[in-house]
Amino acid sequence: MKLKTIKLKNYRCYKEETTINISELTCIIGQNDIGKSSIMEAINAFFNDTIDASDVCTDGADKIISITCVFDDLPVEMVLDSAVSSNLEDEGLLNENKELEIIREFDFSGKTVSKSTHIRCNYYVAPELEKLLSLKNAALKSLATEHEIDLSTIDKKINKEIRAKIREGFSADRSIKQIKVDGNLNSEDNMKAIWKKILDQLPTFALFKMDKALNDKDGDVQDPLKLAIDEALKVEEIQKKLKEVEDFVKTRTTEVADNTIKKMENFDKQLAEKLRSSFSKLPKWSSVFDITLLNEKNIPLNKRGSGIRRLVLLSFFQAQAEKRKEEKQSPSIIYAIEEPETSQHPNHQIEIIRSLVELSQAPNTQVVFTTHSANLVKEMPLPSIKFVTNEDGVLKIKEGVKEDRTPNNQVLSEVIETLGILPNPADRAKFLLFVEGNNDVQALKRYSKILFDGGQITEDIMSQDVMGIVITGGSSLVYYVQNKYLESLGKPQIHIYDNDKQDYKDIVSRINGEHNPNKKAYNTSKQEMENFLCKEAIIEAYAQSGTTIILPEITDEMNVPNEVCLAGNPNFNNEPEDKKKKKESNAKRMLNTTAVEKMSIDRINQRNAMNDLKTWFETMISFKNQ
Repeated sequence: MKLKTIKLKNYRCYKEETTINISELTCIIGQNDIGKSSIMEAINAFFNDTIDASDVCTDGADKIISITCVFDDLPVEMVLDSAVSSNLEDEGLLNENKELEIIREFDFSGKTVSKSTHIRCNYYVAPELEKLLSLKNAALKSLATEHEIDLSTIDKKINKEIRAKIREGFSADRSIKQIKVDGNLNSEDNMKAIWKKILDQLPTFALFKMDKALNDKDGDVQDPLKLAIDEALKVEEIQKKLKEVEDFVKTRTTEVADNTIKKMENFDKQLAEKLRSSFSKLPKWSSVFDITLLNEKNIPLNKRGSGIRRLVLLSFFQAQAEKRKEEKQSPSIIYAIEEPETSQHPNHQIEIIRSLVELSQAPNTQVVFTTHSANLVKEMPLPSIKFVTNEDGVLKIKEGVKEDRTPNNQVLSEVIETLGILPNPADRAKFLLFVEGNNDVQALKRYSKILFDGGQITEDIMSQDVMGIVITGGSSLVYYVQNKYLESLGKPQIHIYDNDKQDYKDIVSRINGEHNPNKKAYNTSKQEMENFLCKEAIIEAYAQSGTTIILPEITDEMNVPNEVCLAGNPNFNNEPEDKKKKKESNAKRMLNTTAVEKMSIDRINQRNAMNDLKTWFETMISFKNQ
């Protein structure tokens, strides 16, 4: 399950309802005090109740804050109110786009905050079904009897099956409504049980604030380690074991309580009849465990310098990226980091961003961070960019790409003008590498290591901090960056673009037509970088994440990401265009990272890709050494 969208209303500077799209990697940028951090803290409020009256918009018409989160990539089946899995769509719990849309409202109009939670869903219009999800087993059977619905063919102990039978007896028409799932519900309302099950499936959210003052009691360094505990406790196998412990303790203690009541009858039968056992509080397991880091003198980390503590956070993200990449079934998690560049050496800033990008590519993982650093923005894939701007007193969120995933050059120009993004490569940058996107960078890094380890090139050039990488993302942007910003640097340039677009072919031809020995441009000899892969590498990459796919031999002209998506879903091409693009984007990330790591010298030669790769890397090495 992943967070797709968040909607804010009456929260701090977001007076009118404002929608922010969230992807695997989301970079929220803008000027100081524009509302970047408010987005992060609103998500934290949704998941962790970190909210108070001061968060109400001062210009709002009332004192009710509304925070909505929309989730996609949902499990097809989910256990709701029994041990049997239910289909969320059949139960009427998904919205018109088959997404899980949860609205949390915080009302500060009284002396204390009043909280309520609703699910906005495409629910059944028949009045007889209005309270169906709120009914427990006995009430469901009574409703079925009332409407003469035959339950003889099902297991009457299973609520899901009774509800399905009842729905069959009424109109299947639906309309959008909001169902209350939390906040002042009757104790006998079954929605309380359903909401608890849904809540258990929501991603874990962790917010790391980098810009606040740190002191001896600061928890920011502890948070990554505590988060590791929370994440471990969400593993399905661990949850089952903890449930066994809870059930055992509950049974044993309830027996003692019930036996005590029986003995009470010997003294006062009337009093005993008024007593009942109630196991009302379950343990909060995350508070049971504790972990810290000590140095060689047993000094805890929160007593160390702020620079050391923040480096631990960098190391944590790197470690998590490696661990989650290896795990086949990691619990869903969202990491949120405010301004990771704060108080960091420039080298560490870049390492943090690289770690966050890599972490966002791990299964069931999303990364959201804020920045107003031009240097960090330059490292970001364009689809991750969310630009917060104030136009005539109204906050707007603008995307780095258009709906068709092409670069939104107008927005990028605004970003450049607002943040002053100008090339500022360090003296150690010997040349500039122009590529279409971050996927190309990831693939080139891995191919560089493979060729170096295999003795095909003299240096692992992509592992060295000797180049400035320019993510172009579109032909117009290539022209814009090349002619307005980078020519005056006097750095050698190497351009590497796919062979599937005529615009890129024309750019390569024009650059090479200058006959400048310090500017080299190449199109891939195959359609795209993904066509360098062999089918075995792709199959092994998906097997590592627990997915089995069957592929034909990879050809030079094949649309490899599309072929991979079809292998996982034969009806892929019939899906809505936006979902197709998202799944193809996810496939491209997998192909250019894990699948490339499964390649070898023999496999590269098998695909006749060695000439391209050696030419590119040898050109980079020559530019570095000249």
